[in-house]
Amino acid sequence: MTTVTEAVAASAAGLVPAGPVAPGLVTTSMAPTEAAASALAAYCSQRIFRPGPEVLIEGNPFRRPIGPPGAGDRDFSVPATEAEFLGSGQLIAGRVLCNAYESDMILLPPAGLASAKDDFEVFYGDEVRALRDAVRPGLERYAYSFLDDAVTVPPVRTLEELQAYFLAEVGGAGAPADASGSNPAVDPAAEVTGTMRMITECRRPEEAAALHLIQLALDALTEASAMARNLGGSYGVEQSELFKIFNDEFGYGVYGAKHSTIFKEMLASVGLRTDVHAYWNFYLTSSLVGVNYFNWLTEDHRGMFRYMAAVTYLEWLFAQGFADTGAMLRAVYGDRVDAKYCDEHAHIDVHHGRMTYENLLLGLARTHGELVIPELVRGIEDTKLLLRLGDADFRAQIDWADALDRHTEAGAALATSAADDAATSTLRPDSPFSTGVYDSDRLVEVTSGEADVYAWATDHPHRLGTGDVLLVPRGRLHGLKAASPEARVTVRTVERTSR
Repeated sequence: MTTVTEAVAASAAGLVPAGPVAPGLVTTSMAPTEAAASALAAYCSQRIFRPGPEVLIEGNPFRRPIGPPGAGDRDFSVPATEAEFLGSGQLIAGRVLCNAYESDMILLPPAGLASAKDDFEVFYGDEVRALRDAVRPGLERYAYSFLDDAVTVPPVRTLEELQAYFLAEVGGAGAPADASGSNPAVDPAAEVTGTMRMITECRRPEEAAALHLIQLALDALTEASAMARNLGGSYGVEQSELFKIFNDEFGYGVYGAKHSTIFKEMLASVGLRTDVHAYWNFYLTSSLVGVNYFNWLTEDHRGMFRYMAAVTYLEWLFAQGFADTGAMLRAVYGDRVDAKYCDEHAHIDVHHGRMTYENLLLGLARTHGELVIPELVRGIEDTKLLLRLGDADFRAQIDWADALDRHTEAGAALATSAADDAATSTLRPDSPFSTGVYDSDRLVEVTSGEADVYAWATDHPHRLGTGDVLLVPRGRLHGLKAASPEARVTVRTVERTSR
């Protein structure tokens, strides 16, 4: 399993070892060239990456809107900082990188290839692949470099220190070892806390729970595809151990037992679409960065040690994490939800936690020694940070989306203090729909007509009428769609003294 429970994991970057480490391990790339910048604009302008009028994208895994016109023209030469983690640049980079990594996977439309043959040819075609290869290194540098500054690798050097470090970290994260010392402890009756509890306490808990499932779907519908990149080659007993986990994820060759299959059944049981990327517009920035992290580390095999440690940490946390997720889903949806996927992971990830800990994390440390231990630790530290950032992103999103009426009242109160920098657009029902984020707080005002605000995937968007003003905090994902034949929308910057 390579998704996260409380928000989805992670993103990675260069090398900040706690001591000397041999050169050649995973690093970020050089700054993008002028040619790469031109290639990015060309990539984003491809027909399949431009938005259409639909809010959800059904039956076509190749249509993935990156953003509004001009999304590919921005400057990505200066890497994003931790403070810019939820900025518009990271969202655009995350979408492009997701497309780039998944163009190495085989995706087919559920209704048969004839339903999307032209888009299939573009997605896997020579032009898009050449542009992908030109833009990817610079965007990886932009997206992941902040971890070089944000992550401090503790001075763990020996096998014994690695064991003690890992068990202390998972214990501190609420997933201590059981009496054996080698398995994650699971309490299926544990009280739901943290983000899972916050979902149950929302005014619209089903919308919040659905948004959580949508974040998981980004990875779970193609589950273990990143892992598959590390199965080839020859690297000893650890290779066979990883394959055992991969085999579990794929249901030992039985399609009905494949984890992505039972995830689809869970989605369908609560009325959600099961198509790959049907909810493309509603993946949070942190979710994209997180899933891209694992794809990046498996595309660049210098990242294998960091990857193996990150997977070990997550597999261990997933055992209790999915027990909690299952409890949350049952509290929200009752008997409607088919939570077999959560139950399966709460069970199998006890074993995966032990297998990855003993045979991947410690196994690689035994085989390759102190040279690789700082990289193993770095993978865990990266993942810890990105879990924290992702959880904060998700919590902020549902807190805002669950109170759009209150933020409309707040927008009206702030209207007279907005900056004189209005940008006006006209929307019609067939206008291209795209979600995005702002890099500072904004007021969105409908000056004529009506517009619907989508802050999560819902059949009941928030309606703004003429004169309504919505406060959109920085980093909050949203999209607008005309609810009248025409709607004029003005966006202005606003500074708040309190949040």
